Amino acid sequence: MSSETKASYGAVPTSEERAAVGLDSDSAPIKKKSCNDFLFAILFLAHLGYVIYTWASYDPSGVVVVNGQEIDIADKFTDKGVASFVGIATATALVLSTMAIIIMTTFSDELIEIALAAPILGSLVVGGYGIYLWKDWMMITGGVAFLVFVVLACVVRRKVDFAAANLRVALTVIRTNFGLIIVAYILEVVAFAWSVLWFDATGAAMSETSYYIAFLYLLSFFWTHQVINNLQHVIVASVLGTWWYNPEDANWCWDDGLNQAICHSLTFSFGSICFGSLAASTIQALKWVHRMFASQTNRCGKCVTGLIDCILCFIQGLIEYFNKWAFVMVGIHGDSYIQGGREIIRLFKVRNWTGIVEDGLADLVMFFMKLAIALVTGLTGWWLVNRDDDIFAGVGIDPEDDDLIGFVAGVMIGYVVASIMMELVSSAVNAVIVCFAKSPAPFKRHYPALCNEMLTGWKKAYPIECEDEIAAITV
Repeated sequence: MSSETKASYGAVPTSEERAAVGLDSDSAPIKKKSCNDFLFAILFLAHLGYVIYTWASYDPSGVVVVNGQEIDIADKFTDKGVASFVGIATATALVLSTMAIIIMTTFSDELIEIALAAPILGSLVVGGYGIYLWKDWMMITGGVAFLVFVVLACVVRRKVDFAAANLRVALTVIRTNFGLIIVAYILEVVAFAWSVLWFDATGAAMSETSYYIAFLYLLSFFWTHQVINNLQHVIVASVLGTWWYNPEDANWCWDDGLNQAICHSLTFSFGSICFGSLAASTIQALKWVHRMFASQTNRCGKCVTGLIDCILCFIQGLIEYFNKWAFVMVGIHGDSYIQGGREIIRLFKVRNWTGIVEDGLADLVMFFMKLAIALVTGLTGWWLVNRDDDIFAGVGIDPEDDDLIGFVAGVMIGYVVASIMMELVSSAVNAVIVCFAKSPAPFKRHYPALCNEMLTGWKKAYPIECEDEIAAITV
């Protein structure tokens, strides 16, 4: 390949570019110990205090009649049958999620192959069933989808080793630092408690017709959930950075690296987490309020509101894409939200790794794992309600209707619990890509076997982007 072609790809950064983004630094990055974006942390804590005050002032007194029986509102959802159902379904999802980590570590290549084959088989089933029923739209939909998925599988086939290697490294970090899984479930309990608190505190306000009030309370709901999710992203990125540069501080369940990651994320980086979370949650709240408004418009107005909804979804996608990379830099370097975003854009621009960071094979695997866990948990819920017809009696559900409710509730519980684990893996995969882009040498020195495997997959999937000093590392 000519030097001009190389330059056009940007595969060989200049010394100035490398210095600007800190490429090939063997030493661990020193985290900035300054309260970045602290005004957003103050704003978030003030809003949280207001909601908690409103919740503390809420009096859930009253009586409702269910199937001829009077039930106190405060005790309506404390039925032992429901608690048993939720507990067993959650435990099932937890066991399956933990097993998924082990399976993904051992069979990364095979799972990616399955993730590519599943849509093809699904489209064949739809097309075949359409032929059986002789439904034109089903046959056309199935046939077109089959062709699209086959072409897609052929295009990304060479990237299987790349995605599998990234997954294995990320899962190795999580298994070594098992405390990350404990942190993830603690945060999920916090998220659940926040949802209950929010519904209690803001139910009356949400019943008003004011879109302004609805927007503020929806913003409060989404902002807090975004903060919880992004807090997990930053903690994972921080631990992975420690594992990458200083493995002695991140080589067992709950090491110093995890303690430092939690402390730094809840103090110096908390304002940046609140800042980035506010950007994404604002769009989420706008979408919900907009859809509430759209439901009351006429046919012509719905065309306009549909266009607005598409624009909001596009903006939300951009913000979430920016956030998932910016928070990696916040976790590893302690950057502010805006600075982290700028640094990550500059890093990938210097490396010319835009194609690499847009690869979604690992996310596809995690989606199918979440779907599989949700379905198995749903079947567990269906089995529970068939074993005990009165399991939902305390909340007024007729035993004749509880089969479907048990399955759907099990699917929802399974998907939520599985999402915690898969988000954990996704955060680790993103952090692996960033660390490898900045400093492949420490990875080679500390983990030669994993590095060799990863380099083989990367060079096979992206031979041009890996033509620089990364290619000089011997495989």
